[in-house]
Amino acid sequence: MARIQAFLPSSGATLLSGRDAVREVSLPMIRALEDFSDDLGDSELEDAVSSVFRPGGWLEEVLEFDYRSEQEEMAQAVCRSLAAGDNLLFEAGTGVGKSLAYLVPSILFSKARKRPCVIATNTISLQEQLLDKDVPALRLLLDGIPELSKWSDFRCALLVGRANYLCSTRLNRAMVGQSDLFEGAQREELRRIAEWAGSEAGEGIRQELSPVPPAVVWDAVNADSSVCSNKRCSPDTCFYRKARAEVDKADLVIVNHSLLFSLMGAGFGPAEDEDGVIFANDFVVFDEAHEMPEVASEHLGLSLSSWAIEMSIRKIYNPRKRKGLLAKSGRSTDLDAVEDAELAVSDFFHHLHVNSLGKKDRVRLLEKGTLPLELFPPLSRLCRCLVEVAEGTEDESLRLELKDQAKRLQGYLNSLSEIVDLKDEKSVYWLERTGKKNQIIHLRSAPLDISEVLRERLFSRQASVVMTSATLTRKGKADSFKAMVGLESVREGIVNSPFDYQSNMQIRILGDCPEPAEQNRSPYQKCLAEAVHACSSAIQGGTLALFTNYADLRHCFQCLRPRWDKLGRSIYAQGEGFSRTELRKRLLEEGDALLLGAESFWKGFDAKGPSLSQLIITRLPFENPGHPLMEAKTEILSKEGKSSFMELFLPSAVIRFRQGMGRLIRSRTDVGELVILDSRILKKRYGRSFLNELPKKDYEVFTSDEAFHLPD
Repeated sequence: MARIQAFLPSSGATLLSGRDAVREVSLPMIRALEDFSDDLGDSELEDAVSSVFRPGGWLEEVLEFDYRSEQEEMAQAVCRSLAAGDNLLFEAGTGVGKSLAYLVPSILFSKARKRPCVIATNTISLQEQLLDKDVPALRLLLDGIPELSKWSDFRCALLVGRANYLCSTRLNRAMVGQSDLFEGAQREELRRIAEWAGSEAGEGIRQELSPVPPAVVWDAVNADSSVCSNKRCSPDTCFYRKARAEVDKADLVIVNHSLLFSLMGAGFGPAEDEDGVIFANDFVVFDEAHEMPEVASEHLGLSLSSWAIEMSIRKIYNPRKRKGLLAKSGRSTDLDAVEDAELAVSDFFHHLHVNSLGKKDRVRLLEKGTLPLELFPPLSRLCRCLVEVAEGTEDESLRLELKDQAKRLQGYLNSLSEIVDLKDEKSVYWLERTGKKNQIIHLRSAPLDISEVLRERLFSRQASVVMTSATLTRKGKADSFKAMVGLESVREGIVNSPFDYQSNMQIRILGDCPEPAEQNRSPYQKCLAEAVHACSSAIQGGTLALFTNYADLRHCFQCLRPRWDKLGRSIYAQGEGFSRTELRKRLLEEGDALLLGAESFWKGFDAKGPSLSQLIITRLPFENPGHPLMEAKTEILSKEGKSSFMELFLPSAVIRFRQGMGRLIRSRTDVGELVILDSRILKKRYGRSFLNELPKKDYEVFTSDEAFHLPD
């Protein structure tokens, strides 16, 4: 299922308590709250939230936070929606303080109504902010409010997939059976995990161990197995069971979008006759809600990779190394079945690589039965062998491991069958290559209309769903977002950022950059590299340049690295040796670096201060029209007589554009320059849709001759 991590105040905590932090509490506030009971009525709940966020309220009194009218408005909107059982869509600009605006009414509602609250985020950085900053602040705030202090001991939990957890039972079994399952280097990794588990492990999560263990070793010791169960594991000895034990006690559960939609797709949740989305009678807050359509589409479809199937078969038995689950218990016929399955898998994916994909990295599947079927009999036979061996062994742990592998293979067969036959008319199916060497092949599907799925599985569950983000609307309206996610009945609200963009931001647009989509891209790439260099080298602080594809990013990196070496300043690029976390750290520490980023850097990247003094948007962020899902949606819109550009591509590009711009000004004191290098924003008719979203309306247009000279 999932993992729960509880965050509770320790008995020996030395943090300044909320009561000690209160300098002088006004009597009217105490009188307003003194009659509150554990079961707050709707009006009492609103009064409590008002007492926190109003001018001179508890937020100022206890935590000394500045009053923000936008934050008060949002908190009251969340409170009213929860009390009425309604859905809420609320756009709040950067700096509003969204987290506390939904956390305060959510935890009061959760405690008063005894209903769990699920907070869904899309980035690790926001999860860390919630757990390390906002939740402790909320606890301190409640502790400083008379009559609400009894709720400051609310339980907060982080929900992650169970495969992230170490299972002590499986670890002990793996240590005993090392010779059957692991070779030299893998045995060393196993010993390292065991040493970590015995002394340094905090929550027993794979990511806590550095370096992260290889997948083949971790897969043998994680909690995603029938071996890890209440019968064999206990909270006293198993990290996962210890975490699971907290789930029923949690008032506040934090989860990422991916896991929430994966659980939803797997049918996890309350019974049909119960309310709630993930837990019985829960309610959900989606932060970074603009990501919901994309993440839901990805995780409510199918995804099957050559790497996953090959690794599963090797775990069962590797004939070249004579290792695996069947190393001792397998009959000769079983080992033959493994070899046959391995060859069939190899032939199948080789066919996809050469015949189906050819020179393309992504191909849409349009006709049933076009993929070879020779894979099915060998995999089915191997499934039967695993079940037979499992039933004949006296080793209970081995029996469960073998049955798990049989279930996994059967799952692969079911997914392959659906993809080969294109069984769901409401889904799109395709093949694609991934991996550093482009050797991993994925078979994927996604719902054509995610709104229909979300309407059924999320919005019809009789649980309030609150959706918030800084970028949910276009021209002040959320029609596009509501259509994408299937929202029909919803309260709406919008507040702007309290930041002074007029004074703190300068906007410049390059007016003569060549078209990026021309067949001969050399003039465009030359201009792009020169523009990025001229703009970023002209300022003292740091620069983040956002790209829409890795080809242009790598071209600029290769062109500019020697020149930045001569300047004595650093240039970094996504995908060139450092993680996103390390890149952010270096940008902050050095203060004058140039960072080239794509994809994830458009959203959730937070670097305050002069280390990010300039943001360069190299190109308007339109999605790839050749992606199978976009192709299929375009076809549907065309049949309906609608423009896919206006209905699909432009709205999503505008949202991503707004997300990108939001990386620059992250606090009231931040100042910076926004540079847009895509001249289509000035020349094309649709450019007005992007200009309308600029944080300030005045901007400067400059030319390449003014800023730099293009090389011949």
